[in-house]
Amino acid sequence: MVFLLLDSVNSQLYTPMYECIIVGKFNYFAYQNKRLEKLSPNEKESLVFDLINAFAKINNPADSALFLQDLLTENEIQNLAKRLRIAKLILEGLTHEEIVQQLHCSYATITKVRTWLDSAGEGFKRVIQKLPKRKQKPSIKKTPGFGYGLPQIIQYYLATNLETREKKLLSGFLEELRVKTANDKDLRESSNFKK
Repeated sequence: MVFLLLDSVNSQLYTPMYECIIVGKFNYFAYQNKRLEKLSPNEKESLVFDLINAFAKINNPADSALFLQDLLTENEIQNLAKRLRIAKLILEGLTHEEIVQQLHCSYATITKVRTWLDSAGEGFKRVIQKLPKRKQKPSIKKTPGFGYGLPQIIQYYLATNLETREKKLLSGFLEELRVKTANDKDLRESSNFKK
């Protein structure tokens, strides 16, 4: 049984990607979506315009995390994060060998990022300059002659609270990505289609 869908915008038929039998529900994966290559240059520009402006409207790390979580898969986020870290390490002057040991990535990936940095790279450089440092659990130091003073104790507990909060937020973000990945996998496996 083969189903055809009418694209209401272009009044064209979607060509079926798979022949399928649907039991009681619509099977999204049974049809080939309109591919990016088929979009006009104007439509492609419009897509990129929206994406650029969506990133520009994000004002804080929590909103960034939510947006990335909704927009990308876990693997896509990990790949982008790794590219950003490679660029950061290259700009810090690390060698290819040091980066490979630290990030367990290929020389080809490092070379690709280095080429991007050398040929244009302004976006990487601007963002990396603005990246905050990860919060670290502070060490409390004695003041000579006074021991532990109240300002040091307060500073220690504030910094510890910030570091703990940051870790909790990152852990929650990564857990949500794992759940999304599992849900995507379940959805693909539960769809009733065959090639």
